[in-house]
Amino acid sequence: MLMAHPVAENETSAKPPLVKVRIAGSGAARGSRIIDSAEIDRAFGMPAGKLRNRAGIEAVAYVSAEENELSLAAAATRDALQAAGATSRELDWIVATSETHHNYPSLSAQLHTQLQARESCAALDVGGGCLGLLNALAVAQSLVVSGQGRTVMVVSADVHSRALTPGRVAGEFGGLFGDGASAFVLCDSADTERAAGYTLGGFFFGCLGQYADAVSVTDAKDGGLTLQFDGEALSRAAVTRMEKMISALEVRSGISRKRVRAFATHQPNPRLVTLLAKQCGVAVDLFPDVSRSAGNLGSSTCGVALHLALQAAKQAETAARGAIFLASLGPGLVYGAGWAIAESAV
Repeated sequence: MLMAHPVAENETSAKPPLVKVRIAGSGAARGSRIIDSAEIDRAFGMPAGKLRNRAGIEAVAYVSAEENELSLAAAATRDALQAAGATSRELDWIVATSETHHNYPSLSAQLHTQLQARESCAALDVGGGCLGLLNALAVAQSLVVSGQGRTVMVVSADVHSRALTPGRVAGEFGGLFGDGASAFVLCDSADTERAAGYTLGGFFFGCLGQYADAVSVTDAKDGGLTLQFDGEALSRAAVTRMEKMISALEVRSGISRKRVRAFATHQPNPRLVTLLAKQCGVAVDLFPDVSRSAGNLGSSTCGVALHLALQAAKQAETAARGAIFLASLGPGLVYGAGWAIAESAV
């Protein structure tokens, strides 16, 4: 069990940047094949109903033969650009993350070509596994704040269904994951041509090294995957750490969790989301539902949840838009959190 300890200094001391960075538009995509959890149970040789009853996953989104990380990323990116009223020719940076794309050129470079971005638009990939989206948002925020660019595209894309297959990994692990992507257009808040939305607050990051071996996946010489997965230890550590991150976000942002509109967190499975909501003392419906109908989307889970939260906020009265808390973890256990606040409240 992860022992309680005071909030670390780096989780409370840093302040949000003076230059506000706006989320001008967002988009998301999921694999087009929606597979019922019962079919996943059969494919992985698990008892009937295990995925639904034990994890709470009712269906998983898988790509079709024609889809991959690039096609999902491109679809999400085009939606984000349209929502922001921008074009790919305006982008100064493309910052991408993926835990499944291991080809060359990198995902950001391939997306640069796909979008026909300007030659002066830089392409950058960041890692972090399931934490990748928050890493990418923090990097993009820094690029805008430092004056390295005015308009930055952040994109995540993961296709687990071609790597975590029956025979390569056990269903208790591989059956949890789906395929998806998310994208966000970030710009300097002084750019008044963009539609009003949310601005990013601060971020903090850390690493719980004592849980580094709770989950690891490595390539085996026979072409398979070597998996080490301690689900119970990982679940306890994840829920405890995310609650601590939410507590730290309250301190840093000055916003009570009771006033938060949505929690765009990592979602290993719906059962753990319900447990986290209970431990935090907030309603579970404040966590946009991603994993129940699509599975764990890796680095894109947090992104799809944030996109859904932003979409819902558009339909709300301005005064009710409130803040969005973000929190996620990746293998290692690397962790990070941040927040976004409605511009009407800035």
